[in-house]
Amino acid sequence: MVGKGRTQFEADLVRSGAATSTPTLLRYGVADTLELRLETESLGPERGDLALGVKWHSQDRDPAAGIPAMSWILHFETPTGEDGSRGHGIRPSLRSVLTWDLPYDLGLGVMPGIKLDATPEGKYFASGIFGATLSKRWTERFRTFLEAAAPQIASGRDGGTVLSWDIGAAYLLTNDWQLGVRAATAATHAAPSSQLLFELAGRF
Repeated sequence: MVGKGRTQFEADLVRSGAATSTPTLLRYGVADTLELRLETESLGPERGDLALGVKWHSQDRDPAAGIPAMSWILHFETPTGEDGSRGHGIRPSLRSVLTWDLPYDLGLGVMPGIKLDATPEGKYFASGIFGATLSKRWTERFRTFLEAAAPQIASGRDGGTVLSWDIGAAYLLTNDWQLGVRAATAATHAAPSSQLLFELAGRF
């Protein structure tokens, strides 16, 4: 969580084939366990849709009992982008984020979820969301991770399952500034064949 009264931004630069996108997430802590979220993604010169959301930290981890930390993220994507990047209607999603501390400075994160999405023709459909991350902390400031990311789990008529395998690293410049890099390769035909992502995150 960001922390009460604090603001954090996460700005990414993603290269996928010949296309470039810039996902951006802004988070504000209204309480120690509650934050407001604003997210968007520009695709080349076109401004993408805005997503409004809230994140609630519902449970602290208890390593001795094997109990993970748990949070819930509720988002509403809005049809506010430019013509080529605008989705259809309001698309809600709900995700749960569970994280465990493991031996040897390892960490495990799992994120299941569900989303109500829409095709360009305006047909609504439900899709699954899933992510799993295994991270290794090498120093107080440097960590690496492996990840399976599926932002969409759906039937072929609704766009299919988008699944990729990722590898990456993150370095804390200070307690409030972080640099990250991630490379991804497709695990399904519906996913981009390859991606390279650079991230800058800051908190103030």
